[in-house]
Amino acid sequence: MKNINLFVAILLIGFWGCGKTSATIENTSPNGKVKLFVAGNRSTSLDSWQVDLKVKAYRFKEDQLSFEIYASDLNAENVLFNWSDEEHCTIIFKQTDDTERKFSLSVSPEHLEMKEK
Repeated sequence: MKNINLFVAILLIGFWGCGKTSATIENTSPNGKVKLFVAGNRSTSLDSWQVDLKVKAYRFKEDQLSFEIYASDLNAENVLFNWSDEEHCTIIFKQTDDTERKFSLSVSPEHLEMKEK
């Protein structure tokens, strides 16, 4: 019985530690003047993602939003960049519970604004 408990404990620890704990995604505007970076980290595959959404555009200093996402992974399937034109993008994070977190980016040579919708 003791060996079985030890075996189960080792399996649980192994599964708990499996999975991706860091991810990066990049996206560029249609005109190439704006770059978006998503960097996510978590301690274990069971934790939420601590995400930094960064934007580098024109002459502006890099701007960043930090937040938490509940998803099994951060990849091109659940992080979407929808550019309506060269100055406007909606960034969508699809979470494990089928909810979405949406962020809007409005940027031009004179203006930069990034916020959660």
